[in-house]
Amino acid sequence: MNYEEFASDLPLQRTIVFTSPEENEETMRRCGVTQEIRQSGKGKFRCDLAVRSTEQADLFADRFNKAFSMYLEPPEGMVGFLFPRSASGRFLASGTNVANGKVIVLRNGSGTDIVAPDLVGSEAFTVPEARFIEMTEVLCPTFDRPEKTVVIEGNPAQLHVLRKAVLNLVAHPESKADPEQVSNLLAAAIAWMGHSSSHWRPEGLTVNRARKRVAKIAQEFIEEHYKEAVRVEDLCRVTGVGVRTLQRCFREYLDLTTTDYLKTVRLDAARRALVAADPSQATVAAIALQNGLTHLGRFSVEFRERFGESPRETLTMRPGQKS
Repeated sequence: MNYEEFASDLPLQRTIVFTSPEENEETMRRCGVTQEIRQSGKGKFRCDLAVRSTEQADLFADRFNKAFSMYLEPPEGMVGFLFPRSASGRFLASGTNVANGKVIVLRNGSGTDIVAPDLVGSEAFTVPEARFIEMTEVLCPTFDRPEKTVVIEGNPAQLHVLRKAVLNLVAHPESKADPEQVSNLLAAAIAWMGHSSSHWRPEGLTVNRARKRVAKIAQEFIEEHYKEAVRVEDLCRVTGVGVRTLQRCFREYLDLTTTDYLKTVRLDAARRALVAADPSQATVAAIALQNGLTHLGRFSVEFRERFGESPRETLTMRPGQKS
């Protein structure tokens, strides 16, 4: 595999290209990240970096073409999640191979030494320590947070989903970040970390009535707040259980995940509004946004899949055809 192939999943039109470790270090320093790099591979150095800053987290995706060693530490007051990738399957963090199937969680004030061959990279994000603690307590209430840098192994398929979510967010820095999308990425990563770690203990919720109560509370919250940003942590907070228990109870009761149910409620509400609307006064975009559907292209695709017609077709039907 050559470098162009390895870096092809980056949004290349949005990347910064560095031709020396010093340039890369300086840019990361301006982001608050300590990243001291020594090139060990022969030849011209190159690093492609995509960065996006949001209110909730800073997101990064990078690719390197030469072997290097590095000391990495997150900004002060922040926790870092690093998802390493390597074409050769080698990526050492503090002496442990973390390539492709593991995540490095860097706590505030702690770092790691990295040694990597050529063609390595990562997706990463940093989140404020206080926010990390708050989300961990809500999403994984039985998780004993480690105080220093840890390496956690997990399901490669789940890691792929998290990597893809980071890449999707850094690909469009010119558009306003959807708070629900960013929050759900953080929640998914923190929940994955908690449940994949040896520091997590399963929650006990065995009474069937209690499970139904959890599902009903979550269902009612979604139906009341679907027009707003609905975060997984909000559902955990109102039900009083961690994310894994929440999802298990909800699926048992409604045979859907909370995400799928939220989408169903929003699409149904949008269709009802389109049916009732006057096409000379209303627009598809406005109705979608009013019902919490902020990704208009995705909304049109999912609406057609669900109802067999486009939102515009529903809006412009003659009154006698609307039902």
